[in-house]
Amino acid sequence: MGRTTINEDRLFAAVTTGSWILVVILSLAGYVFGSGSFAAGILAGGILAIGNFYWLKNTLRRVLNLQPRQASNFAQFRYLLRLALVALTLYLLIVHTQIDIIGLIIGLSVLVVVIMGLSLYMLLDKGE
Repeated sequence: MGRTTINEDRLFAAVTTGSWILVVILSLAGYVFGSGSFAAGILAGGILAIGNFYWLKNTLRRVLNLQPRQASNFAQFRYLLRLALVALTLYLLIVHTQIDIIGLIIGLSVLVVVIMGLSLYMLLDKGE
């Protein structure tokens, strides 16, 4: 069986795929070993973090096709809009639902864990 390598061209796909897998595993483990609200918190936080990551990628891709002056305004507006919507979503999740806040924090941290893991993998794989 061949070995799969992760290079810079496949990095976004590796991060998103790894994040989805980790969210599913942690949500199932949270349901089995914790409670339904804990698993829902992990799932909601993971979906929010991954959705935010996709939105950031889309914004950056569009910014690179604009003129420098337009790009700056567009990126600033999109950043503030994204930040406001994430903050509103977190507020609604914390105040108006019965999800566990610790689970939510764990779900929001999924991307960080995957990016750190991939960084270590690439560092050890290349020997740099």
